[in-house]
Amino acid sequence: MLTRRSHLLLALLLLLAGCAAPAGSSSGAPDGAAGPAPSVRLGTNGAAVPRIDWRPCGGAFQCATVPVPLDYRNPTGPTIPLGMVRLPALDPAHRIGTLAVNYGGPGTPGTSSLRRLASRFDGVRARMDVLAVDPRGVGQSSPVRCGPFDGQPVLPAGSPLADPAGFWTAARAAGQACAAASGELLRHLSTANAARDLDLIRQSLGDPEISVYGYSYGTVLAGTYANLFADHTRALVVDGTLDLAANAGSGDPGRPVDVRAGVAAARDASVQAFLGACSAAGPGRCALAAPPGADPHARFDAAVAASTRTGGSAALADRVSTALESGGRLGSLARGVAALAPAGVAPGPVVPDRTAGAPGHSTAFLAIQCTDVVTPSAAQITALLPGEQAAHPLFGVPTALNTAACVDWPAIDPDRYLGPWNAPLRAPALVINAREDPDTPLANARATAAELSSARLLTVDGFGHTTLDLPSRCAQDAAAAYLVDPTRPPADGTVCPPDPGAVAFS
Repeated sequence: MLTRRSHLLLALLLLLAGCAAPAGSSSGAPDGAAGPAPSVRLGTNGAAVPRIDWRPCGGAFQCATVPVPLDYRNPTGPTIPLGMVRLPALDPAHRIGTLAVNYGGPGTPGTSSLRRLASRFDGVRARMDVLAVDPRGVGQSSPVRCGPFDGQPVLPAGSPLADPAGFWTAARAAGQACAAASGELLRHLSTANAARDLDLIRQSLGDPEISVYGYSYGTVLAGTYANLFADHTRALVVDGTLDLAANAGSGDPGRPVDVRAGVAAARDASVQAFLGACSAAGPGRCALAAPPGADPHARFDAAVAASTRTGGSAALADRVSTALESGGRLGSLARGVAALAPAGVAPGPVVPDRTAGAPGHSTAFLAIQCTDVVTPSAAQITALLPGEQAAHPLFGVPTALNTAACVDWPAIDPDRYLGPWNAPLRAPALVINAREDPDTPLANARATAAELSSARLLTVDGFGHTTLDLPSRCAQDAAAAYLVDPTRPPADGTVCPPDPGAVAFS
């Protein structure tokens, strides 16, 4: 693995060879690698720093494509193109640098996302360029190919509770197809390589430092960059934060990633918070509380019990967790559950749903996630399922199987980054999380804040996954002020309200 220590060693080898990398580069070429001609500037791991030719691409946006090494162990070997877009600073005379944004997934294209969501960064546009890159394997950046799975969600058929052999055969099919169609590319799609790409782009931009903002999975990319390239990290914002150590999983390889992160328990807790908010809203605003005297908790329990008896628990789990990703969907969630469980109907027994299976994902999600994280065996996951289902009847099995397609994934990057996560940062990181986030629980944000060398935690008091789905002008302004001056982060423990109407039952 090309860790921080490795970068220093590689740079030392170049110095001893009489061809030191110039100021601003993060490392030299690996020992024994043929270097570019002396006139070519060396960058990350000895790769040539590409020239960026920006072109207008609509409104104020500028677009470019740059070549980066397929394999940073062979920095002068084959390259792959990366697509990217930026909004230049509105006041270039007072420009303070570049803000690189990743919108999560993994597998979400950054270029199209920035075009839709650029207004989120109006608070820094005067003095910062805002940059989004399609990570390698995604969108305009050498997208992964997976044969018959291209363009459709990968959804392993069946359930390991009913037919383990059949389910795990189906779960492995996507990885086999991706390996056959994508070849050597599949082995180099780790987040660590995406971070190396970003550092090479930083050098192309001529910036000694870069600021990074990551949403959801983007918090892993941001955290990886900050730990591989701490000396070049000006500011770090992670929003909707995964537990970095739990996501990597090297210290807990026997449990799947979302079990390590406690996602099922967090979703149970968010459901209880939703039901409590419904009761407080009353029958005039929340369908589950109508008619007067109806008990939202009992009605939800009835819906869950019925779904376990009819084989619909996985579908209900997906419906509930998706609704909880945005505070604006609480009303539709209440109406949907009310339709499944009329007022006054007894819950009935909860039984193990032997049809419960895995959620679906895009091939780009799997190609990155399965390369990055330590995944247990099929036998280990299957053995966990009865206990997870007993503890969390609705969410236990789908959560444990969220990365089922990663089992026996055929291409693991030897240079993926699994930690540590505490490289000394130039300024404290800003960690932002909703109090009730069904995908990246607040406990994960607290864990990541403790794992980083220095961090401040800001909580948005509401339901939603990242501030993209739980808008908060308070949090947005705090992030903008921090990005302009990272030496003055908000106080640790700051709580921001959501915007009016961001959490609603109507």
